[in-house]
Amino acid sequence: MENKKKMFYGWWIVAGCVVITATVVPLVMSLSGKYALAVTEELGINRSQFMLANTIVQMIGIFLSPIVSKRVALGQMKMLQVGGIIGFCISYFTYSFAQNAMHLYISSFFIGIFFWASALIPISYMVTMWFKEKRGLAMSIAMAGIGLGGTIFSQVVTIFLDNYGWRTTYQLMAGIALVCSLPIVLFVFKSSPAEKGLVAYGADVEPAKQSEGAIEESKDSAITVKASYGKFFFWLVMIGMFLNGLINTGALSNFPAAIQEMHDPTTSANIISIYSFVGIFGKLLLGWINDRFGVVASSIFGCGAFFIAFILMLFGQNLGVMYLMAFSFGLGTPIGTVSPPLITASVFGQKNYPEAFGLVSSVGTLGTAIGSVFVARILDMTGSYSTAWLFMIVFTALTLFGWIGSYVTSRRYFDGAQKADSVNAVE
Repeated sequence: MENKKKMFYGWWIVAGCVVITATVVPLVMSLSGKYALAVTEELGINRSQFMLANTIVQMIGIFLSPIVSKRVALGQMKMLQVGGIIGFCISYFTYSFAQNAMHLYISSFFIGIFFWASALIPISYMVTMWFKEKRGLAMSIAMAGIGLGGTIFSQVVTIFLDNYGWRTTYQLMAGIALVCSLPIVLFVFKSSPAEKGLVAYGADVEPAKQSEGAIEESKDSAITVKASYGKFFFWLVMIGMFLNGLINTGALSNFPAAIQEMHDPTTSANIISIYSFVGIFGKLLLGWINDRFGVVASSIFGCGAFFIAFILMLFGQNLGVMYLMAFSFGLGTPIGTVSPPLITASVFGQKNYPEAFGLVSSVGTLGTAIGSVFVARILDMTGSYSTAWLFMIVFTALTLFGWIGSYVTSRRYFDGAQKADSVNAVE
């Protein structure tokens, strides 16, 4: 009876994930653009040169994601995360010594290595392993730290930049990330319930009582990941993941500077804080929709909100429109972090998840690596962000098409090995 009253340890895992996603992830994702104006002015470089530093971080993930996913699945998560957090914070600190663009790129190379070893991939894997029921909610809470960190540290970075300059700001943020994250990795995280002698949350729930999300994500595909390479659903999901990475980093890396060009720095910081704060609830709402109605419904919700946000950015000179954009964008941001692992589990199956998520992360990261420079390059060529936002509108629609299409076309391989074998024989 006493044990039943204890909180399931998986929720402590989720709480620890919030700390990591609030302190480490925003430094690479939502806050990187905050430094753009100050750094480019002092170093005498243009916007796309600065954004290339963030692109390098993302490009490392293209090659590292499958390796990290495999190592985590083999039980090496603790070693990867401890070394990753320490290495990330030291490397981020070295941004403060940059004298030219090349110095930024060298730091970014090491930041990329340690970031992918310590943050999103291990977190997505842990939540997937620890939860069968309420996985969407747990993943949403874990990733909500990105919005929480963006909300808090957008203001903090602005204050630090105004009072201490960009070099000291890099140093202070590296220290904050280290102090907050390292104890969690050392003393809280466990890669799977087996390490605590437990089973995944909801593993003992009767099939008839399982939620739609749990039913989708806990099934096993009748074909392996390698066998899926020639299947239509494989290419649809990869296209969707690539474009999802592109639109997310295209927005998150460039929105801060774009908003600041249209409005004053204080207003810009407020808008970033709003969409970061709304993103917390957007993640929770998307997770609830996914658990209750399935991955198709959650994809429509997230991509639809993102789509509207890009349309509103076209009219960003109007301050009222910008506040509406912040609300819509905040609701849509979960598609960058919450949706990919949920879609991967639904399309490839629970058994194939570790291997499939490594590939999905790699392809998504390729889009992420291109997105920030893609938007910045259009700005440098046209002098305006409008053309870039039009591209983002189209890419968001294609992301949704890829995700829903991959889910629908993958269902034929979940009806049992016998049916899949017969399909393969015909093909």
